[in-house]
Amino acid sequence: SASDISDSMANEAAARAKSMGIENAEFYTSDLESVTGKYDTVTCVDVAIHYPTDKMAEMVGHLCSLSNDRVLVSFAPKTWYYSALKKFGELFPGPSKTTRAYLHEESVVRDALAKAGFEVTREEMTGTNFYFSRLLEAKRV
Repeated sequence: SASDISDSMANEAAARAKSMGIENAEFYTSDLESVTGKYDTVTCVDVAIHYPTDKMAEMVGHLCSLSNDRVLVSFAPKTWYYSALKKFGELFPGPSKTTRAYLHEESVVRDALAKAGFEVTREEMTGTNFYFSRLLEAKRV
């Protein structure tokens, strides 16, 4: 199963899966808080930038409650460098949503994973020309 808050993204994923011959996957539209069920692996990539800092630990806890074994979560790390870039971007308001992206302390994410009974087993930094994120993989202990 896979969900996205955007109908068009869920439909695109379903179409791509079908074109690859994957027929046993379900794609649906849902906000993160409404996702239910149990899954072996739960992934949440490039979503945390939309969640306020005070909701991050709760969101990570919810993801962990859905997982039997593994969680992969990405987030924009709150560092002095990214904080400065965000402040600089606020000087040039425009159609970009970049300055509205939330940065998160890595310790908050790691603590929420640990509290839910997960241990980080792999970590990576990902990036493009304009966006960087921390990706953590955690397994249930």
